[in-house]
Amino acid sequence: MLKRNRKICIGLSLIMMLCTTGITGCGKSKKEDDIAKIYENQVALPNEVSSVAAFTTDKNSIYIFGTDTDKKYVGIYKTSDFGKKWEKLDKNSPEVNSRIDQAVLKTNGDSYILTDNVSQNNTEENSKEPDNYALNKIVDGKEQSVNNEGIDQLKIVGDDVFFVKKGTVYSENGEKMFSTHGQFSGRIDSLTKANGLYYLEQEGSVKAFEQKTYKEVKNDRLIKKLNKVSEDGTMNVTMSSDDKDRIKMLTQNNVYTFTNGKLESKKKLVNATINSRATIIKDSKSFENGLLVQTSNQINDKLVYVSDKKMKKKNNLRVYSLYQNEYLNTIVSEYASKNPDTSIEMEIGIDDEDDNKTPSDAIKKLNTEMLAGDGPDIIMLDGLSVDKLIKQKMLVDLTTLRSKIKSQNNLLNNIVDENTNKAYEIPTHFSISTKVGTKEFCKADSVKEYYDKFSEMGKKSKPAFYTENYCDILDCIYKNYIASGIEKNNLKESDVNYYFKLANKLMNIKKKTGSEDNELTFDMHGTKDVHYQGESVSKIYSGDVQATIEEEITSGGISQLQLIKEKSGIESMIINNNYYEPIERMAICKKCKCVDEAKDFIEEAVSKENQATDMLDGFPVNVEALNKYLSYETSVFIGKNQQLQPITSEQQVQWIETFKNLKNPVIVDSSIKYIVYEQVNQLNKGKVTIDDATKNVIQKVKLYQKEN
Repeated sequence: MLKRNRKICIGLSLIMMLCTTGITGCGKSKKEDDIAKIYENQVALPNEVSSVAAFTTDKNSIYIFGTDTDKKYVGIYKTSDFGKKWEKLDKNSPEVNSRIDQAVLKTNGDSYILTDNVSQNNTEENSKEPDNYALNKIVDGKEQSVNNEGIDQLKIVGDDVFFVKKGTVYSENGEKMFSTHGQFSGRIDSLTKANGLYYLEQEGSVKAFEQKTYKEVKNDRLIKKLNKVSEDGTMNVTMSSDDKDRIKMLTQNNVYTFTNGKLESKKKLVNATINSRATIIKDSKSFENGLLVQTSNQINDKLVYVSDKKMKKKNNLRVYSLYQNEYLNTIVSEYASKNPDTSIEMEIGIDDEDDNKTPSDAIKKLNTEMLAGDGPDIIMLDGLSVDKLIKQKMLVDLTTLRSKIKSQNNLLNNIVDENTNKAYEIPTHFSISTKVGTKEFCKADSVKEYYDKFSEMGKKSKPAFYTENYCDILDCIYKNYIASGIEKNNLKESDVNYYFKLANKLMNIKKKTGSEDNELTFDMHGTKDVHYQGESVSKIYSGDVQATIEEEITSGGISQLQLIKEKSGIESMIINNNYYEPIERMAICKKCKCVDEAKDFIEEAVSKENQATDMLDGFPVNVEALNKYLSYETSVFIGKNQQLQPITSEQQVQWIETFKNLKNPVIVDSSIKYIVYEQVNQLNKGKVTIDDATKNVIQKVKLYQKEN
């Protein structure tokens, strides 16, 4: 539960990540395009290792503490060629029974581990303790108990191990060193040493302590510069140092190197999974000419080598997505960790820092590259004009692959098929939009009817919709009525007009509640994959609002819909004749030089193990993973203290049967969606009327369709 909440909090907080420029000593002396670039190279892991619990390095080698899918100890391994070959250092069978929650590793193979007693022994007494860890040591593959209570965190610098007790740092021999407490907790995000000082990063703040006296150093120019980077990194930062006392700070977008108190370089991280909003940077160490980085998706931890050069291997795959995609990042890491002969390079059309680039800009660039034969190998088709790519014969026919993965996996075949005989794409997830409210409201089945129902309900004292999620409401209506009309070449001007009328009403209500204009922006990034997921349903259940429309893409949302069924007078159903949106749609470019490897990548994407890791982007198409997904503990509360329980196994069967009957896929083109959203924002700012916005959309959509 805590891990799930932390993931969501980090994912949402990182949406607000600021660009790390303007730091003292590193202002924009050069154009952004001229900034040096740094690249991510995935490190392949031993076959039996699913996750890296800890790692360390010496001058020539990388050492990892490997665990399996259940976080159980597998062994200590060493590589000198970035994972092409691994040597297992445990010569005898390991004797470690604990589930590992934290670990640190020394170059001699010894390690310390922390085991969360609450998760393993979930008694009522233990559950009252938020940090109830047992500290053990592993030597030669054997677990030894360590009599040291109250440890809640482990840190290591070189081979020096540090224990953290409620914000106080102790050495391995028990010596108290220094205390520090963040605003929210006593946890330390990063610790390193250089220039006779320990540098500690915690919750967006950097402090320094003398190595001999442990006294805090203040008013230092370097600390101020490190603090600026840390603040802009939005608490997802690591620090490390090398043998020349250079300090390197890694954020999700840049690598900063400081020497003798001055900024030596700033390099932009490109073509990477690290800069996903949901990736957690756990640790980094200087290695050779780059950084070795431990990243986490809250399920498994992987190793990434960040350097000035891209590693070339026997097979090289380029994977493209119009936007950052958490699930795609997971598959890239998983596939790379199992295939040492294949390097994978991520390519994002519009990254989270690029506010000026439109979907049309990114798509035109992609089309130009593909026509020139320099395009990616695997494409996430979400938001792209698929028909055009098929007509231009730019995609590989995946019909045989579709049959293969259907025969090897228990999948929702109706979603995977998308009602097409030939397959040029494989959707790995899907989402549904639901309407919840009175029987009369749920009869609405057009944009005009929704507008009329809203206007009618708005005359009552109780609010019609919970307006905090107005973007979600408009997004769902857009997909199921505007986008579906465009896809079927049946876009009605009246639907567009009523869409803007509804948008205007919702935004006027939000303004009356005191919201600032900048909170009302219909943002392409913000609505892409961050939804309120059932918050309005709770309001309906408690009687605060009358109705809602939402995209239910979490198990908590399904649990709330199930709860609604138990309340008389309230209904819920999938809107617009069981429409659904296939998402995470993967395709292979015709000019791909590694088609077999690309197909293996898609097979990896629909496997039960990988599909079960995703909790936010949509419902998985793998039925076994979907069952696990629906049984996840929810983070939803009805009222102040009552946590909503997951649905029962019988209810899971019913929902999966509902999913099997979805028949009408809706494909969303981001270029057209941007045209509509742009007019919503113009309407919100008072720059266009409802009729003007309608005419602009009809005109621009027709022009776009003619050009494409």
